[in-house]
Amino acid sequence: MKIKLSLFVICSLLIACSSRRYLAADRYLKQNDYQSALGEYIQIAKMGGSLSMSRDIRALTGAMVSYYNLSKYRHSFAISKRILSLDKYNSAAIFYAGMNLVMMNKQVLAKKVFRYYTVLSRFDPYCKFIKAKYNDLVQNEMEKRAQMAIKMEANISQDQIDDNTIAVLYFMNVVEDPEWNSLSKGLAEMMITDLSQIKRLKVLERVYLQKLIEEMQLGMSELADESMVPRMGRLLKAKTLINGTFAVKSDQDLVITSNLIDILSQSDFQSNEFSGALKEIFELEKKIVFATINQMGIQLTADEKRRIGKYATKNFEAFKTYCQGLDAYDIGDYGTAMSCFQQAIKLDPHFILAQNMFEITGALENIEQKRVASMHLEIIGSKVRPGMPTMNLTQYRLNQLSQNLDLGYLPGNDSRNGTSELPQQFWDDNWRNNEPLPAPPTPPTIPPSK
Repeated sequence: MKIKLSLFVICSLLIACSSRRYLAADRYLKQNDYQSALGEYIQIAKMGGSLSMSRDIRALTGAMVSYYNLSKYRHSFAISKRILSLDKYNSAAIFYAGMNLVMMNKQVLAKKVFRYYTVLSRFDPYCKFIKAKYNDLVQNEMEKRAQMAIKMEANISQDQIDDNTIAVLYFMNVVEDPEWNSLSKGLAEMMITDLSQIKRLKVLERVYLQKLIEEMQLGMSELADESMVPRMGRLLKAKTLINGTFAVKSDQDLVITSNLIDILSQSDFQSNEFSGALKEIFELEKKIVFATINQMGIQLTADEKRRIGKYATKNFEAFKTYCQGLDAYDIGDYGTAMSCFQQAIKLDPHFILAQNMFEITGALENIEQKRVASMHLEIIGSKVRPGMPTMNLTQYRLNQLSQNLDLGYLPGNDSRNGTSELPQQFWDDNWRNNEPLPAPPTPPTIPPSK
């Protein structure tokens, strides 16, 4: 009886001691005193033995975060692997595994790790940070590919242009009222989202077009120039382009002209005009998309038709504010972009595209401002157990972006970076048809430095 009582007393003391250490360690972490926090977390983790064998995920996570912010990336990465061996859905470990790989200049491996945000619940507190960083790496890759495409333009031949690849260029505002300029990107964004629901098409992302325009230093008038269209097609390696113009009259009427262009056979040029009230822009966009699909001779499945028929929003003011947010996001003004996206969500709480951009922009700003570590306790305070996500149009489109990027049809892709390293599951037709990705693996082994 005395032995049992003694053991109980010892356990109680250990628990009390570790609780006090947790409080101290957490306080240090919140104050950005990473060296002190690390010492406390390591001592807690070692209570059950060595650090490498510890099963205390809370202490291990604190040590991982502290190591990362002390620029000890290999130590932090090793702990992230240990955490994932204990909890394969641990989103904090997934995030820091990817961040450590980025800091060790292993962007290809980092992108593979961040890509697993798709197996997390969108309500998981670290999911938005993982998705934001994945999005950031993709954009960086697109920028490099745009630079390479321009550099290698003379070597792009017709047989390199994929028949199933389509790009939506910005629609030009032909009325000299800058208030409506941002609708150019919004129209393109809606059309890309809708066309991305068609499995047989490879739809180029708006961000890639934006990077190419920036590299070429093109204005809207130059982009709309008919002589520029074939060149844009070659640089994008897209057989089919959609461009056009729009005009807002008396702040209430809208006329959109849409052009479908086959760059390999420039005689195959089809133009349609659509008009209606400005607030009917969403219905007009659907008409353009379905007319384009019909002109391309594509037979839609019932599921594809249903997906395309969904509206991201029907609130014009929400859409207009969202378009302004895209403009701010493209120039890196994340504060203004977040305000715009937040206002769009306020006007239409069901506007998924705005919600997605608000989350990505806010998370990316926090990452760049190095606020995530001090926010860690606040982030995990609302943690929910992640499950397989419910797929929506935005999620489906992001999945297709992941697939298309790794398939390598964008200019400048090195087949050694992505396709040869991805697990076989990523090429499975079931995944391409909207099945969830497998559970997150342990982060890959870091190749030896050359």
